[in-house]
Amino acid sequence: MKKSFGLFLLVTCLAFAGQDFFRDGVMIGSENNFITENQDRQFVVVDSFNPGFCDYSMGLAFDGQYIWNNYAWSPRIARINPQTYQVVNIFYPTYGNRDMAFDGTYLWVSHWQTNSIYKYDTATFALMASYDPPFAGHAHGLAWDGAYLWVGEEGGRIYKMTTTGDTIRSIPFNAPYPSDPRGLGFADGHLWVGHQGYGRIYEIDTISGAILNWYNAPGYVPGWNFQQGVDFGGGYLWTTTGGTYNRIYKVDIGLANVEESKKMTVPKSSLSIFPNPFRENAIVSLNIEKQTTTTLSIIDVTGRTVATIVDDVNLAPGYYRYGLPEGLDNGAVYFVVLRINSFVQPVKLVKL
Repeated sequence: MKKSFGLFLLVTCLAFAGQDFFRDGVMIGSENNFITENQDRQFVVVDSFNPGFCDYSMGLAFDGQYIWNNYAWSPRIARINPQTYQVVNIFYPTYGNRDMAFDGTYLWVSHWQTNSIYKYDTATFALMASYDPPFAGHAHGLAWDGAYLWVGEEGGRIYKMTTTGDTIRSIPFNAPYPSDPRGLGFADGHLWVGHQGYGRIYEIDTISGAILNWYNAPGYVPGWNFQQGVDFGGGYLWTTTGGTYNRIYKVDIGLANVEESKKMTVPKSSLSIFPNPFRENAIVSLNIEKQTTTTLSIIDVTGRTVATIVDDVNLAPGYYRYGLPEGLDNGAVYFVVLRINSFVQPVKLVKL
C-alpha cells in the first residue's frame, strides 16, 4: 500500500513538473478558472515553468542575472537561468528557509524555524552574517528596496530594516486575512506581497500599507497550490506557487522601463526639517529643482495621515518653507512624507 501511494505521488509530481500551464498569456492544460484582476496595471502571464523538482516551491529572488528559487521539503536553493529555465547550480541550506532578496552583492534569506535573517555569499553560499528581527512571529517575506530590507512577519506586519537588524518602521498588511505575507518584492516605489492562503498578489504603499492594486495569483488552487514568493527582474514580475504544481510564473505588468538595478531613484528635490526634535514648532524646507506634482503630508507611526501640507500640487522649481500644523502630540513620533510621482521620501519627526 505504501509503495503504491509513493509511486502515485512520484508520477503525479513528474506529470505536473513537465507541463506548461501558461504560454503567451493563455492558461493551457489546466481546469483552473481563477480570473486575473486588472486594476490600473496590466497583468499578463507570458510564460511559466518548473525547474524539474518535485518539491514545495517557496521564495524567489532575482540577482540581475539569475533567479534564485527556494524549496521547502528538500531543502535546497536553486540558481536558475531565466532565459533557458535551466538550473545552474544548487545549494543545500538548513531546513526552514522561506523567502529571499538580493541587495546587489549578497543574498538574504528569511528562516522560519530560527526566526532569523541570513546573509549569504552568492558565489560560495557561505554564511556571512545573520540577525534576529524584533518581532515574536516567524519571518516570511523578504524584499530589498535599494537601501533597506523589508521583512514580512506572519502576524501581518511588514518591517523596514537595516542590514544590521535595526528597525526603521513598520506598516500593516491591510489585506483580508492579513497573516502570512509569504513573499515580498519591490518595484516602482511600491511593495508587492504574495498572500499564501488568500491566493493574491498585492501592490501596497510603503508608508501606510494601503492596498493600491491586487491580482489573483496565477496557479493558485485552494487547498492544493499556494501563492509564495515574488520578485522583479528583466522587466517582469516573477512569482511562484508551492504545493501540487510548483511552478514559476513570468508576468508582464508593464515595468519594462523600470530600472532593473533596484537602486533608489533620487529625485531632483530635497526635504529637511529644523529643528528636529522640536518643542514648539519646526520648519519643513523643500527644494524643488524640476517642476513636478508634489504631495507633502504627516503620518503617525501607524501609517495614519494626521495632516496634509501640500496636496497634489504642481510645484514650480524653487525653495519652499512650511510650518507644522497644530495638534501634534508631545512625546510622539511622526513622519513627514514627500511624494513625487512614484518616489516616496519619509523623514522622521519627533516632538518633545
